[in-house]
Amino acid sequence: MAVWYFAYGSNLDQEGMRRRVGEWLDLKPAILRDYKIVFNVFSSSWRGGVANIEESPGSVVYGAVYLLEESQLEKLDKYEGVPHLYHRRKMTVEVGGRPLEAYVYVATNPRPRLTPSSSYLALVLKGLKKLGYSDDVIHSIRMQVER
Repeated sequence: MAVWYFAYGSNLDQEGMRRRVGEWLDLKPAILRDYKIVFNVFSSSWRGGVANIEESPGSVVYGAVYLLEESQLEKLDKYEGVPHLYHRRKMTVEVGGRPLEAYVYVATNPRPRLTPSSSYLALVLKGLKKLGYSDDVIHSIRMQVER
């Protein structure tokens, strides 16, 4: 059975996703309302903070939904460190203004705010740009990091 997965961090990089899970069935830009992207999970491989989400009424997380086979989602669970680093939960995202149930990874033990490495942030922003997000969206995420 195929399932939707909402990506908001390094999994926006389509080349990286392809290496992790193989070819997906579908990919679309999507948003998660009333949450914001934060960088409060430490990654030694990225040498800094990596993406997580936290509740924030009125905010929006920009990302993408991938349609994956369950076996691909299990591969992604391993990559994301489920259940130690992240847990997976079902949430309602929007695709083209319509609600869609999708799995989302949320950190199990977030830290105080961390700074992402420039290479990690560049990868996330490149993924959003490739999905067709505007320069304003890219700039707003960059500003969140600099605050």
